[in-house]
Amino acid sequence: MKKYSLAGAYALAMALSVSANAQQAPYQAEIQRGTPAPLPAGVAVDCAAVAGNPFLNCGFESGDFSDWVVTDLPDPFFDVVVDTAGVTPGFGFFNSAPTQGSFAALSGFDGDGPGVIEFAQDVSLPPGADTLTFDYRAAYQLTFGANLDREFRVEVQPSGGGAALASEVILVAVAGDTVTDTGALNGAVDISAFANQAVRVAFVLDVPEGFTGPAFFQLDNVALEIAAEPQVIPTLSRVGLVATAAVLLLLGALSLRRRKV
Repeated sequence: MKKYSLAGAYALAMALSVSANAQQAPYQAEIQRGTPAPLPAGVAVDCAAVAGNPFLNCGFESGDFSDWVVTDLPDPFFDVVVDTAGVTPGFGFFNSAPTQGSFAALSGFDGDGPGVIEFAQDVSLPPGADTLTFDYRAAYQLTFGANLDREFRVEVQPSGGGAALASEVILVAVAGDTVTDTGALNGAVDISAFANQAVRVAFVLDVPEGFTGPAFFQLDNVALEIAAEPQVIPTLSRVGLVATAAVLLLLGALSLRRRKV
């Protein structure tokens, strides 16, 4: 007869307890690959062509999350991933369509919450740092008992991470609503207050409840607009103005004398 130690029995009981308390998903992603809809005309400038852009792998063109710090939920509806066009988790949601290059960051924007999904990068912002720009796209079906809204926001955090120094909500997925495709959108956030500083810029998907509706999210083309340095117009001091006036008067007097002669 097989014997179990007290410690082993306790560990087994704890494992069963955790398993029993874990949030069970009432649905699953059915990952498919198809043909993405064409992008609208006038998509924002290519982030890789922006002079002085401090974001590395700005369009995820390495094919992975190199240079990014990524956080996912313990049990996500759809794992965070870098992928190409045509990916969808089903539910009538849009097919991924990178707005820059061939790759984009994808996420389920759902899972065993509460928790956050985060794409972040530590950057040194130049003195003229002005506006953070990025492309995003979302879909959600919050009809599985959702009571709380989900948010997509941008946070400026201390370098290395920490409590947000500034935060701006970009998208609110309202509990009970269904949106199968927001379309490709361009976001813009003023971060000029942090110019000439080292910070962490984080794209945060806030999931306040567990498995209350499938969702899908795409991020791409992260860039920084840098303000042109103001032109310095030289000005004369008071002494310089007086000296200039004296010279002009002298030249005028000489001109009159020549005319009289």
